[in-house]
Amino acid sequence: MMQLSLIPLIEQSDQKPVDLVYTSLSHDNVCPQTERLTLEKRYAVLLEESEEFNRKLVSYQANKGALVHGWIRYREGFSAQLVETLINKFNLTGTLLEPFAGSTTTLLVAKMLGINAVGIELLPPCHLAWEAKSKIWDYDVEQLKQIYAQLLETQPAESADKFPHITITESAFSRQNENDVMFYTDWFKQLNLREPEKTLCQLVLTSILEDVSYTRKDGQYLRWDYRALKVQNRNTLRQALGKKQTKKIDFGAIPTVKETLQRAFSTVIADITYLQTRSLPQSRQTLLKGNTLLILPTLEANQFAGVITSPPYCNRYDYTRTYALEIAYLQPKQALRDLRQSLLSCTVENRPKLNLLKKHYQSVGQATRYQDILSVVQNNSVLKEINQALQTRWQRGDMNNKGVLTMVEQYFTELTFVFAEIFRTCQQGAIVAFVNDNVRYGGEIIPVDLLSTQLAETVGFEPIAVYVLPQRKGNSSQQMGKFGREALRKSITIWKKRAHSRFHG
Repeated sequence: MMQLSLIPLIEQSDQKPVDLVYTSLSHDNVCPQTERLTLEKRYAVLLEESEEFNRKLVSYQANKGALVHGWIRYREGFSAQLVETLINKFNLTGTLLEPFAGSTTTLLVAKMLGINAVGIELLPPCHLAWEAKSKIWDYDVEQLKQIYAQLLETQPAESADKFPHITITESAFSRQNENDVMFYTDWFKQLNLREPEKTLCQLVLTSILEDVSYTRKDGQYLRWDYRALKVQNRNTLRQALGKKQTKKIDFGAIPTVKETLQRAFSTVIADITYLQTRSLPQSRQTLLKGNTLLILPTLEANQFAGVITSPPYCNRYDYTRTYALEIAYLQPKQALRDLRQSLLSCTVENRPKLNLLKKHYQSVGQATRYQDILSVVQNNSVLKEINQALQTRWQRGDMNNKGVLTMVEQYFTELTFVFAEIFRTCQQGAIVAFVNDNVRYGGEIIPVDLLSTQLAETVGFEPIAVYVLPQRKGNSSQQMGKFGREALRKSITIWKKRAHSRFHG
């Protein structure tokens, strides 16, 4: 195993800037916070504000316009530059793991650098993204140019097919754009193409759905333009009931499907043409499709040299809603509710997965391991304090949805199973980097970065550093209106696998 270059720990006597450490985590000191303050004090030595990382780097923003990475917008992802920075900083050359692969940025960067990698992802649009991105050197550029030339000559006709809407996507397009999406869907299918080019065409079509629709991705939900029939019908009903109409949202001129396809296809061809002039180092990347909570326990132990990932944040964002158009288009028969329940619990609608996990661990002969991991969560005093604080806030009327209570508890429970399985599947000395946001509910700050670090340390990792972004995260308008503004840390936590732990499995 190579010797990794690590950031040395700062002596406990060193003082951290006060704005890195929370001195109060309960607004107006309503709830006990002793355990959280102790956690802050314990890990304050690890907190380091670094100009090396910024909000653009740990978000999708830096991927906009980037070669290949910008082919499909995955707003919850991080940038290729962040992955390269972490790989170089910790000299990661063995096989990497990405348990929440998203739009597969980590896998693609690994491919470019000649590093083996394994990713796990649940969402169908992300599967398609990897199938298309991973074939960069397989495409016939001349055939792609011919497709583009033919595209310029097309005139969309009436399509016999209808967009495979689900309830949440109904009226997402104008009549013309919906027709044209289906026209080009069939048009591409009729072309005599090899499999790689077919996959790429499907990705390009999928990538423009939002642009040609009346919807925009916005955190927990889709935002809707006032011209959507759904919005018009809703306002008609509200008017009949004497209610105020919803706020008018206007996305401006919606482009045609043909012109949007042309732009996207032109970008894709330019990227592929350029990259095919460069030699590709030999390496192997694999994307495993499914629930990371169920896949990780089945993987061989001690195989990964590092992990770079960002799990869904504990922020109520529902990916199955924000990517509903793409999911409906790619898998019309996919039950969105079942898909949502398979995600890591980060929405108020997620049901507990403990029974599912228990049965799964029993099926792979790891019933004792399941109990060991669960005990880590059940015995964590910080999480107990947070759960009680949220219960108190709910009883006081400081929260608008009781589902937040179960969401938070389930979130950290499931993450602990992920931490334990990452520990088992990583090699001794492996470096793990997790990007995550701290959150605040009902005036109670949840230090996700340090609680995750504590849980990871309990399963066997050695905490190395917590890099705090210079730009702090704000609160929701609802939180600020009731409890004032509180700048929250957005962090990259770095851990190292120790030699010995009962969680080797």
